[in-house]
Amino acid sequence: MAVNASAGAVLLLAPGTVAALGAFCLLRAFAGLPATGGGVGSAGQQFLLAVALLALGLWTAPPLLHGYGHLTRAVLGRPGTAELNRRISHLAQTRSETIDASAAEIRRIERDLHDGAQARLVAIGMALDAVAQLMESRPEAARELLMHARDNSAKALAEIRGLVRGVHPPVLADRGLADAVRALALDSPQPVSVRGDLTGRLPEPVESAVYFAVSELLANVAKHAEARHVSIDMGHDDDMLTITVADDGLGGADPAAGTGLRGVERRLAAFDGGLTIASPLGGPTAITMELPCALS
Repeated sequence: MAVNASAGAVLLLAPGTVAALGAFCLLRAFAGLPATGGGVGSAGQQFLLAVALLALGLWTAPPLLHGYGHLTRAVLGRPGTAELNRRISHLAQTRSETIDASAAEIRRIERDLHDGAQARLVAIGMALDAVAQLMESRPEAARELLMHARDNSAKALAEIRGLVRGVHPPVLADRGLADAVRALALDSPQPVSVRGDLTGRLPEPVESAVYFAVSELLANVAKHAEARHVSIDMGHDDDMLTITVADDGLGGADPAAGTGLRGVERRLAAFDGGLTIASPLGGPTAITMELPCALS
């Protein structure tokens, strides 16, 4: 306020004041009135002074007004170095969190493969070896082992399919984010209404991040909210994807409370996205996700 009232006022008002004074002197010269002050004694001198003031005001107006704009940006705008440092800090943090999340996901996949499908495949191999040994001497026992191996193969296939679905769901790959969110709504234990649609496809990494973010939010509602109804609103405008998940439950959702919201924030931050939470105690809760992205 102090800078704008002093230096800003000078830059903003000086050209207009000079031009107005020149116009006033010009009118006096045409009217043939005597000069007042400034030592101008004749009408010709007053006319020349008026033209000079008017030209000076018009000539200095553009650079002074540009200077006022620069002054305003310097006072009110974020310095370029500070903005760059903030951006670098944000990217470093999100990169570290994304790497940690990816490493944890890889460990989970390895654990699920080792404890599930891999163990069943080893058991199938051992059963087939036993079948080869019993084929001639005990065909009934060999037949039972074959049936057991077939059951294990079906269970291993189901576990592998479940693992693949956890990495990238087929409905998401085949039909896009909007239909994948509707599939999540159908599987939710609470009644979920889905409004809005997307007129195109998002980049695959964004679709995957948003899908699992919505899945996590619905899981949080089922575990903690005691809600009777959930609504999901989707929209895309001006290259900004917006999805709001709202429920009529208990409220009190807090990223620091270990309810999975911190993980959702981490997923979105990797794409310069953000999470807005409105969840007073007693409810209702509305969580809005925003990501800058373009539709193909």
